[in-house]
Order: sequence, then structure tokens, then C-alpha cells
Amino acid sequence: MSDPNAPLVSICCTTYQHGHFIRQAIEGFLMQRTSFAIEIIIRDDASTDGTSAVVKEYAERHPNLIRAILNQENQFSKGVRALPDAMSHARGKYIAICEGDDYWTDPLKLQKQVDFMEVNPGHSGCFHRAHRLQDGELELFPIPEDIDPMDVRFDDLLRTYNFVITASALFRSSVLPLPAWYKRVPFGDMAIYAVVGSKGRMAMLPDSMAVWRITGRGAWTSLNKAQQDRNLLRFLRGARPYLSTSQQALVDRKRMMILDREATERFPSNHRLKRIHMVWLQLCESWKGAVERLHSI
Repeated sequence: MSDPNAPLVSICCTTYQHGHFIRQAIEGFLMQRTSFAIEIIIRDDASTDGTSAVVKEYAERHPNLIRAILNQENQFSKGVRALPDAMSHARGKYIAICEGDDYWTDPLKLQKQVDFMEVNPGHSGCFHRAHRLQDGELELFPIPEDIDPMDVRFDDLLRTYNFVITASALFRSSVLPLPAWYKRVPFGDMAIYAVVGSKGRMAMLPDSMAVWRITGRGAWTSLNKAQQDRNLLRFLRGARPYLSTSQQALVDRKRMMILDREATERFPSNHRLKRIHMVWLQLCESWKGAVERLHSI
């Protein structure tokens, strides 16, 4: 029995072509043992592999718990981002997110996170350790050694890498709505962490309570290294104007590292041509940034 005075938590699950995995994700939501009420919002973007039928089945079995958003036409192809659309239906004080091919492994996951947030009002969000499942191998996803688990900043993700597994994130709904620039960048999870981090501190809980399943069809894992670099550059260009001065410095450093790597790969033994190519790449980056800012007006 949940406490009627306890906060409501909204679980927002986005799914597309996850027919082989969505049951495990939903069962992870349903197994949560909490002292507060939860609502489960599952948004399917017109899957054709049976995902929507599974979501509908669970929604009919748990009508007071699960709200299914079953798009008849794919909205991503029309420029509609899945997670903001799902979160627009959320009514909770806290929002937990999980994609349909990932899953939770601890029935006390939400309880642990909400307990932490309730006694730490200065934190706008928290996440926890998680495992990565790839090619049948399960391993704990690495975290940079110099991270302060009680004071994780978006700066930490900029200077290292995105170590916040999406299925582990929970944040206060008061950080919403997301800014307009969210729609113009790839990697919606990084954009959310930027927004959450701008409203307060984030914390990392030590327990591993979720699994990130790498299927090779994700927005990041489906890309080769060159494509990942191009998308990361696009994200950094799009987010930079809205970040703090110190964060912009980190963005500029990361962009230079990516461009230097690309120039080195293009001319590994000719330093003169590498320098010329580096200048060309920097000019291209500046031009792309100017064009994207113009289109955003």
C-alpha cells in the first residue's frame, strides 16, 4: 500500500521495434516495490514487429497503472522526439526513464532513488551504476575514477564521456519543460542531463540496478566511429550556446580533440598536410555552426 502523501513517480518508456525485449522492460517496471504510487507511460512509435501488441496487452491488464501511447504513424520521421512526447503525459514529481530494449534488475530501484532525492533537495537528479549487455556478455559499465558520486556535474560528462546509462536516470519533473534547442541536437539523453545539471547537482548511487542492452540498432551503437564523431560534433555545436562559460571551454576542447583525431587519421605521417586539413576542418565546423544558428532563428 502506497503512502497517499508520498510523491508520484512517472516511468517514461519509449520504444520502437523492441518486440523481443519490451516484455522484460515492462516486467522490470511492474516488479518495483515502493511506498509511493507510480504511473507507467509507454510510447510506441508505430513499431511493425509486434511491440505495440505487447504494450497494449500489458496496458489492458494494468489499466490503472499503464498508459499506452500507440502511434499509428511513425512520428520520429516527422521530427517528433519520442522522450519529450512521452514526458508531456507525466504527472509525477519525479520522472524515471527507460528505453524499451533496456531493463531494470532491482525491485527497489525507484525506492532507493526517491529516498535519496527526498532527503537531498539540492539535487535535481540521480542515477546509478548499471551493466552493459553486448554479444551475450554482461559487464559493469565503467565510471571515470575521479567522479564525485555526490556531486556529478554535466561538466564531468563533457570532459570524459556519457557514463549516465539512460535506464538509470531519475530527475525532478520541475526541470521541465525541455528547452527549444533540445529538438535540434542528437543524443537527447545528453541534452536532458545538461538541463538537469543546470538546475542542481546530480548524484550516482552505487548499486547496479539496470542493464543497457546493446543491439546495434540504437541511436549511438548503430553508428561507426566516424558517424559517432560527426553526431557528437553536431551535439556540441547545438548545445554550446546554451552552456556556461566553463562548459563551453570543455566543448571547445572536445571538438578540437575530435578534429585532431580526424586530421591524424586522414594524414597520419604528413604533419604539414595534417595541419592544413585541421584548419580546413575548423573552418567547416565554424560554418556549420553559423548555418545551424541561422536556421534556429
